[in-house]
Amino acid sequence: MCGQTTPPFQKSEIRKILLVRNDNIGDVVCTLPCIEALRRHFPDAFIAILVCRLTEEIVTGHPYLDKVYVYDKAKHGRYKFVLTAWWKQWQVLREIRDDHFDLAIGIRSEFSPSQGWLVYASRARYRLGIEPSKRHEKHSFFYNIFVKPMKESVHEVERSLHVLRRIGVDIDEKRLILRCFDDNVEKARKFLSKSGIFYQKPLVCLNYSRRLEEGRYWEDQNYLKVIESLVAEGLQIIVTTAPYEVQHVTGLLKKLSADVPLYCSRSIKDFAGMIAQCDLFVTLQGGPMHVAAAVGTPTLALFGRNNPQIWAPWGEGHMVLRKGNDVNLITPDDVVEAVKEMLARKMVAA
Repeated sequence: MCGQTTPPFQKSEIRKILLVRNDNIGDVVCTLPCIEALRRHFPDAFIAILVCRLTEEIVTGHPYLDKVYVYDKAKHGRYKFVLTAWWKQWQVLREIRDDHFDLAIGIRSEFSPSQGWLVYASRARYRLGIEPSKRHEKHSFFYNIFVKPMKESVHEVERSLHVLRRIGVDIDEKRLILRCFDDNVEKARKFLSKSGIFYQKPLVCLNYSRRLEEGRYWEDQNYLKVIESLVAEGLQIIVTTAPYEVQHVTGLLKKLSADVPLYCSRSIKDFAGMIAQCDLFVTLQGGPMHVAAAVGTPTLALFGRNNPQIWAPWGEGHMVLRKGNDVNLITPDDVVEAVKEMLARKMVAA
């Protein structure tokens, strides 16, 4: 990893800082230590972040942010017409310009034209980001301070901080700070109480997720076998899933001999509030895994072709299962044994 370097500006010049990260949930979670690093280095600066609507709740309420700007991607379909989404985005960018940032940072670990454009549109005097490849040389004017991309397979948290190290910013304790509010936690506790879940026995959350277009899924019967086995072990189980999967998962759970509650919310903070109540979270690699790590719940992550060196849940107490590029090489027995091992570790640590 690169060490700190001398920034091309005086620290006193930087009064207002804009972070830009316009990709997905897990990516934004891995950026959270960057916010704290900037605050430690620039304690009196005004620090803001620009994210898309999908990830807004990841950063809302962050103690080291002064402002969150949010825009809607046209492809997410919130607006009927693409031009409406673009117009709304332009209004956000105009607001950012009016706030007169001294430094704007594209925090992705690889060059992205869409992110570079957002940084450039801020009109910040200093614009920091990953150096474009030859394919994107025509977009090099988006930034005026460049960082060479990392070639090593290190975690995305470190890859994000690598961008900041170009201007001498780093942090020793790299924490994921995701704030849940009282009402998020209260919703979770009410759901658990209504579902007959209590804290006398360990509570394991199994998250059902699949991205068929990416070949990222675990066969349905695997989930059923894991649930049946864990119930037989005397554990309490809840299942979570995305809103668009509720109908499918509800039908799946009807095949079980046990009554297992299903929790679903469109709110990331409600979801995080629920995961924070659990002793263990089991999921395929993806955004929910990173959210669980951010609230400190031990996480068992099932990996296929994605590189766990880059994308494993960040922090202590987690475990990764991987047998190759196909996650379905992992068996239900593998998962059950890993769950038992992790819960045993937790009891010893307690």
